[in-house]
Amino acid sequence: MAKNSQTPFPPYLKNIYGWLYKKEKYYNLLDNAYLLNILTLGAHYLLTKELTKEIYPHSQILQIGATLGSQIEKTYSVLDTAQNGSYTIVDILPDIIEKKQKKHFHHKISWITADASKTIKGTYDTIICYMLLHELPPRTRTKILNNLINALTPNGKIIFIDYHRPNSYNPLKYLIRAINRLYQPFAESLWKNSIKTLTPEAEKCTWSKQTYYGGLYQKVVAAKNK
Repeated sequence: MAKNSQTPFPPYLKNIYGWLYKKEKYYNLLDNAYLLNILTLGAHYLLTKELTKEIYPHSQILQIGATLGSQIEKTYSVLDTAQNGSYTIVDILPDIIEKKQKKHFHHKISWITADASKTIKGTYDTIICYMLLHELPPRTRTKILNNLINALTPNGKIIFIDYHRPNSYNPLKYLIRAINRLYQPFAESLWKNSIKTLTPEAEKCTWSKQTYYGGLYQKVVAAKNK
């Protein structure tokens, strides 16, 4: 079931990512998990697998951003709704929510159109932020991070999957930098700053990090302190 509230299309999203989120042919192309995995040199399947390692059958999950590929499906497959597991996905774009609701019509997922930088209703023991932070301007990113931490139950955790500064020996380093500067202007800030430094609420959590593909991607887990 989708719950909709009126949310404006943010100018940064329209100007930078409008070609993807407003162009159905491009969106549908990149929503193909097999193709997406090829384009990311296998990273899509790997990162999705690393994410699901953090999920338990009884998890009460909130996800910010309706993602491309198979991430939603793979996450849902770990849940057991008979054990009170639940899955709520929030996205600011109603068109994307509608597309995803149709794609995952057979899954028990709550779909909400809302701006996570303004408020997050309810509390959750597991929050997913998958390949989202690099799309956000700094001020919006900090607001969302603050809200995510405050929406966690004690001992709950946020799982971040996103870009990271590649190691100096990574042969893709300069190519990725050029692509980011052309198409993803906020991504390089994740090369320069650890995620926990982007929120004043960081001290409420214990942070851990793993990197993949020669430092190109990261998984960061922020566990809420009691």
